[in-house]
Amino acid sequence: MSTTLSPRAQASTDQVPSSQRLAFWESYNASQLIGLTCSTYDPHGLRAQGRVFDADDVAFTEIRGNQHVIERTRSLLKTHPKDSVFACILLEGDAFLFQSGQCYTVRAGDVIVYSNAIPYLYGFTGDMRQIIVEVEAERLFRGRREMRPAAPIQVDNRLRTGRLLANTLRTMAMDFVERPRADAVSGVAEQARHLLRAAVDPGAARELNDMAAWRLLRAEAFIAEHLHDPALDAEQVARALGLSVRQLHRLFAHRDRSVSQWIWDKRLERAHQELAGEGTRRLSIGDIAYRWGFASQAHFSRAFRGRYGMTPRQHRRAGQD
Repeated sequence: MSTTLSPRAQASTDQVPSSQRLAFWESYNASQLIGLTCSTYDPHGLRAQGRVFDADDVAFTEIRGNQHVIERTRSLLKTHPKDSVFACILLEGDAFLFQSGQCYTVRAGDVIVYSNAIPYLYGFTGDMRQIIVEVEAERLFRGRREMRPAAPIQVDNRLRTGRLLANTLRTMAMDFVERPRADAVSGVAEQARHLLRAAVDPGAARELNDMAAWRLLRAEAFIAEHLHDPALDAEQVARALGLSVRQLHRLFAHRDRSVSQWIWDKRLERAHQELAGEGTRRLSIGDIAYRWGFASQAHFSRAFRGRYGMTPRQHRRAGQD
C-alpha cells in the first residue's frame, strides 16, 4: 500500500481574530507560497484556508476563501524575490487577474498561467477555491529566459486542445491534492511540467490541425505519466489512445522524432535532473537508470553520453561541486 503524503504546510484563518487575519494570511503566504498583500471588503473579514503538497520540484497549493484581493507589488518583488510560474486552476467562484497592462476574467473551470516575477493583482468576487501548480522558471524552461510568459496566458477552452490541457491539468491536480500518494509523485511532477510547458508554448503545435494537436497532447501526457514503466512503447501509447501505431508515428513526425525517441529523450531528461538532485544522492547511477526504464547501466551510459557529452558519473560530480 502506498504511503499517503502529509501537507508540507497548511493554515487557516478560522482561529485567528478578525483584525489579525490579513496579516496572518500575508505572513503564511510569504513563508510558503509568495510575498503578497491581501485585502477584503467582506464585513466579516477574511476567511481563508490553504495547504501545500510537494511532488519533486512541483508544488500544489490548494486555497479556499471568501471575497478577497491579493497583490504582488514591485516592492515585494525586491523584498520577497521569486521566479516561478503559476498555473492557477479556478475550481469555484469568479476572479480577475491584472498583469502587464492586461486584465483577464477567470471563471470556474478556467486555467490561467503567469509569472510571479512580474507584478500582478488577483481578485476573487466571492467564495472561491483554486489549486495553484507551481514550478521554478529555471527548471521549467531549462534556462531559456525567452520562454517566460511576459503576460498571463489563459488556456483557451474554445479549442479542443485547450479543453484537453485544462481538463488534464485540473484532474491531475485535484487527484493529487485529494489523494497525495508517495508512489504518484514522480509521474505527477513530470506530467505537470509537461502540461505547463504546453500551456506556455501553445505555438508548439501550431502547424497541426486541432484534432491532431489534441491527440498529440494526449499522447505526450500519457508518456509523461508512464515514463517509469520499462514496457512503455509506441504500441502501449497507441492502444491507450485508441489509435493505430502508424497514426501515432505520423503525429510525432511533427516533433521531428519517433515515438521511441521521444520516450527515451524524456527518460534521459528525468535521469539527468535526478543525477544532480539533492534528494536522490542516496540512489546509485544504476538505480536511477532502472528507475527511468533503462534495462542496463551500459545502455544508459551510452545514451546519456550521446545526449549530454559526458558520462552520468561526470554529470553527478559536477552537480555536487
